Amino acid sequence: MAKLHAAMSVEEFDDNYFYAAELKTFARQLGIAVGRRRKLELEALIREFLRTGAVPLAKPEPDRRSGESRDRLAAETTVRAYVDDRRTKAFLRDLVHARVPQLKDKSGQWYWLNEWRRRQLRAGQRITYADLGNRLLELMRSEGRLPRIPAARFNNFVTDFWTDPANKGKTRGDAVAAWECIKSVPGPKTYEAYAALEPSRGAGAGIEDGK
Repeated sequence: MAKLHAAMSVEEFDDNYFYAAELKTFARQLGIAVGRRRKLELEALIREFLRTGAVPLAKPEPDRRSGESRDRLAAETTVRAYVDDRRTKAFLRDLVHARVPQLKDKSGQWYWLNEWRRRQLRAGQRITYADLGNRLLELMRSEGRLPRIPAARFNNFVTDFWTDPANKGKTRGDAVAAWECIKSVPGPKTYEAYAALEPSRGAGAGIEDGK
């Protein structure tokens, strides 16, 4: 596996797998503010540095100070100290169900709600929990599947693994073994790339070859 270094190409970066802790350490070495950034954000900022040679100026979401109280969960409350936990999610679901009872959750809704919230706050917009509830309602009522979560390469790989009819009857352990296989070699970390490694590891092949 390649090691992170400032002279690597974007292609080399994307063709290898790095853990969040490695990305945080490398980002700090480059002078990128880490804060509470998620892995996806760090990857995007590191790519920007590797492409331009300049340290991105984007600021991370500020940490909630120790002892600082969380937002009061009420529709009219302005979003300032948001906590992404079960309590907040239950409250936002209640706002949705007050308008559309029995509306079901949609895969990826919390990720895309958080993305929307962060974009609004970065742009200096004032938003309330009612606004979050409205956005969640839009996501839950949207037609078809929500867009794939960009950072979740493992989740995307497993989804594609189960989509392949040749893997019917295989276990999650088989899917994880396949992921560990593709993660250990240079190149895209996708199921398509895994299936193309060699015939014995293609779609429908025994996962044992990839362990």
